[in-house]
Amino acid sequence: MKKTILVMLIITSMSFAQDDTVSPWSAYAGITSASSDDSDGRTTGLSAGVGYTINEKITVGGGLSHRGGKLEMDMDGTDIGNVDVKGNAIELWMSYSLMNTDTFSLSAGPIYAHIYEFEAEFNGMSVTESESDNDYGIYLGSSFPIKDNMGLNIGYYQGLKDEDGMKFNNLWIELGYQF
Repeated sequence: MKKTILVMLIITSMSFAQDDTVSPWSAYAGITSASSDDSDGRTTGLSAGVGYTINEKITVGGGLSHRGGKLEMDMDGTDIGNVDVKGNAIELWMSYSLMNTDTFSLSAGPIYAHIYEFEAEFNGMSVTESESDNDYGIYLGSSFPIKDNMGLNIGYYQGLKDEDGMKFNNLWIELGYQF
């Protein structure tokens, strides 16, 4: 009888004494608005990914995003019109917390993206090119807690790679969840 009570007491104390810490893992998904320095407009796309908190200041992660923009194009003197160029990318990022309160956080860091596919849409047609490219830059972002482990992430990315006068930039709004 003593052993049974002791076992029940241990199991009960383990279930009530659980640490109430949050997992270092998080996930996010949202909408991005992409452009480049020489584009004539923005294109929208989706973003999704995961993050891992290393310590209270540094978080690393990766996911899917896009790069692109609207371009006014002509071919052999003929105006083609607006061309929506979207590049699907796998990106890796690191954030450094600049400020963190109960109602707001501000962070900055580098982003590296491997663009694995480009899609151009014009005059009702769509052309996909499997040509790959890379992009890298810095971002500034903020998070606003919504409830419990959920938050709203808003940020701006500025590309630093200058290829043929194109430096990509992104605006995003995402819903994040801390496990």
